[in-house]
Amino acid sequence: MSRYISPVLYVLLMLVGCIAFISIAGVRVGIFEPITGFSMLRKSVFASLVLSLLAAVSLGVCRKEKNIACQRFFFLVLIVSLVYSIMWIGFYLQRSGLPDINDITTDTDVPPAFLNVNFIRKSQENDLRYNSEWAPIQHKYYPDVQPLFSTKSKTAVYSAITALVEERGWDVVATYSGAGIIEATARTPIFGFRDDVVIRITQIEPKKIRVDMRSCSRVGSGDFGVNAERIVSFMADLSESLSRSSMPNLSSMR
Repeated sequence: MSRYISPVLYVLLMLVGCIAFISIAGVRVGIFEPITGFSMLRKSVFASLVLSLLAAVSLGVCRKEKNIACQRFFFLVLIVSLVYSIMWIGFYLQRSGLPDINDITTDTDVPPAFLNVNFIRKSQENDLRYNSEWAPIQHKYYPDVQPLFSTKSKTAVYSAITALVEERGWDVVATYSGAGIIEATARTPIFGFRDDVVIRITQIEPKKIRVDMRSCSRVGSGDFGVNAERIVSFMADLSESLSRSSMPNLSSMR
């Protein structure tokens, strides 16, 4: 019986792998939208779980046969399908407790406003108006999302932000150096979901600058914490960049 089951499991394993590959590659090359790719990947995880069950049953049914090669193959299919399923299920469970919000900002009282992004978003995508009811939820779940303060000049801070945006490969939508505003679009690493970002620089004192940032998803009711992570990471890198530029150049002092 092993020789009849083996081809079936092989074909199913290839199908699961193809669906997983197409779901990600199709989004990256622009064949379909990220939400479609995410739906395909979710189905591939369910299919992989079914494949794991079939492989386990096959091992049990054919345990009396002395076909070691087939048994090893069944075991391989079981391990591969289980690892694939557990990887994605673990990712989901890790972030399932996060709130169902998709617009994060360092200033929940007066969030940075999008100017040009309004013209590139489609009608069926999320509204850019900030939902004030999300503010207490954000403060509870993402307390690390905070503005950055600097004693650097506005020009120096703006230059550092521009360099970081370029370094991260974000698509710049608009820049207003005089107003201290930068709009850009970032994409998530795997599925390439588009999240729009606006960064605002404000002179709050003669020698003190405040940097606020807002990141919100174009699609989906939740973001699995991606927008908050993006802001925290960017602010940390910006702080480090400004600190390095404040250090004296020891080589020039020799």
